[in-house]
Amino acid sequence: MNVKNELQYLLVTDLLTRAAEAGFMTADELAAAKDLAAEKYLTDNIL
Repeated sequence: MNVKNELQYLLVTDLLTRAAEAGFMTADELAAAKDLAAEKYLTDNIL
């Protein structure tokens, strides 16, 4: 478990969600961006 990566993932996904709520991206773009963030930050945490 890498706490730094998990915190970065949480911060990035929160930022992405806020951007989507503000109209800067669509729901599909948000889902794709969250998938990319999971790949980048959570690959070490796969059970």
